Amino acid sequence: MYIRSFKNGTFRADVRLKGVTKVKTFPTKVSAQEWGEQLEENIRIISSLSTDAVLSLSDDDIESMGGAELFQKIGIDVFSIRNADKLRIINKLTKKELLQLMPEEIESMGGSKLFLYAGKRIRNKTFREVSDEYINQWGKKDIVNQVLRLNYWCDIYGERVITDIDIFDIREHIDLLINNGQRSATINRKKAVLSSVFKYALSRGYVDENVVTNVVVTNDAKVRDRVLSQDERERLLFACKNSKWNKLYLLVLMALTTGARRGELLNLRWSDIDFELNGTQLSTSKNGLSRIILFPGIVMSELRKYQEIGKGLVFSSELNPDRPKDIRTVWAAALKVADISGKDILNSDGSVKLEKFTFHCLRHGFCTALSDSGKELSQIAEMAGHKSIQTTMRYVHQDKREKQKIVDELARVFNL
Repeated sequence: MYIRSFKNGTFRADVRLKGVTKVKTFPTKVSAQEWGEQLEENIRIISSLSTDAVLSLSDDDIESMGGAELFQKIGIDVFSIRNADKLRIINKLTKKELLQLMPEEIESMGGSKLFLYAGKRIRNKTFREVSDEYINQWGKKDIVNQVLRLNYWCDIYGERVITDIDIFDIREHIDLLINNGQRSATINRKKAVLSSVFKYALSRGYVDENVVTNVVVTNDAKVRDRVLSQDERERLLFACKNSKWNKLYLLVLMALTTGARRGELLNLRWSDIDFELNGTQLSTSKNGLSRIILFPGIVMSELRKYQEIGKGLVFSSELNPDRPKDIRTVWAAALKVADISGKDILNSDGSVKLEKFTFHCLRHGFCTALSDSGKELSQIAEMAGHKSIQTTMRYVHQDKREKQKIVDELARVFNL
C-alpha cells in the first residue's frame, strides 16, 4: 500500500495486491491508512476462501468484505459458485431444448439472467420488446396508424412473454371484440397488425409459429353500391357549404371530382399542391403507387380561398395542426342535414332496403360516373389509382336501365 499526500491537504491510498488495483482519496492520512489496510486484509482473506466458505457467506458478508466486484477481481465468481448446479444443467441443454423452454421452466431453472450469464439463447422477449423491434424495421407507409394499432395490442399483451401468448388468448380477445359490437372488418385490421408482429417474431426465432393466422374472423365487409342521385348530391354539397367546419365543402368536392381516398386527401399538404398544373402528385397512395391527381376549376377556386405557404396540412386539426382533421362529426352532421342516411335502412324482414352512405361511397360514385360516361376500365383504374382492373370492377356497375337495354337488344338480335 502507498499513501500519497496532495497540496490541498488530502491523502490518496493506493493498494496493489494479488492483481487488484484500487485507489481512494481521504481527508486525513489516518483514514487513508485504515482503508488501505482493511482492503489488503480483505483481499488476503478472500484469496484464501474455499468454495464451501464462499457458499456460506451471506450477501451482507460479501458486501462488508468489498462486494462481489472485489471477489470477481480476485478471480472468485460468487454468482457462478452459488448457481453451479443450475449452470451445469443449463449447459447440458441442446439448442433445440433451450428454444423449447416455456417461461415458467426458465424461471424454475434460475431465471433468464442465469441463462444469459451462461451465454445461452432463450426466447424470453416480451410482446412489447418484439413490437418495438418490429416497428423499428418498418419501412412502409402509414406508420402512424401502425403504431396506434400496435399500442392497442401492447396494452393487452405488452409485458407478457411472447411465447406465452397462445391461440386461446387471442381467440378470447377477438370474441370479446365481436361481443362488444365491433365489425369484423375493424377486428381484422387489428388482427392483421398482431399477425405481422408474430410473423416477424417467427422470422427471428422468437416463436415456433404464427398462432394468429389460425384465428379466423368472418369478414362482413362488402363493396357498397350506394351512389348519390343528382338531388342527393346537391343536398349534400349544400349541407357541406353550411357546415360548421369551413373546409368540408372543399374536401367533399375533391372526393367527388377526383375519386381520391379520404386518407389521401386529409394528408395533403399545401406544399403538395401545384397551383400552376392544378393538381398534386401522391407519392404514398394506399397501394404504394405514386399517381397524379388533377383538380377541376371549382376545386382550385376553393383551394385558393385557403391557400397557405409552407408544409402545413390542407385539412389540419384545430387542436393539433400536425394531425389531419377528424371529420366524423361534421360528416355525420352534413348527412343528417342532407337527409342522407348514415345507417343501413332495413326492410321489415331485416334485409337492406337502402344502404348507408359513407365517405368512401364518394369514390365509388366517381368510378361509376366514369363508367357511365363510357370510359374504359383501364382509364378508370388509372384515375382512381387502382393497382389492378379487378379492383376497378368492384366499383363499376352498369345502371339497371342500361342492363335492360342491352338484354332487350340481344333478344331482338335473336328474333325473340
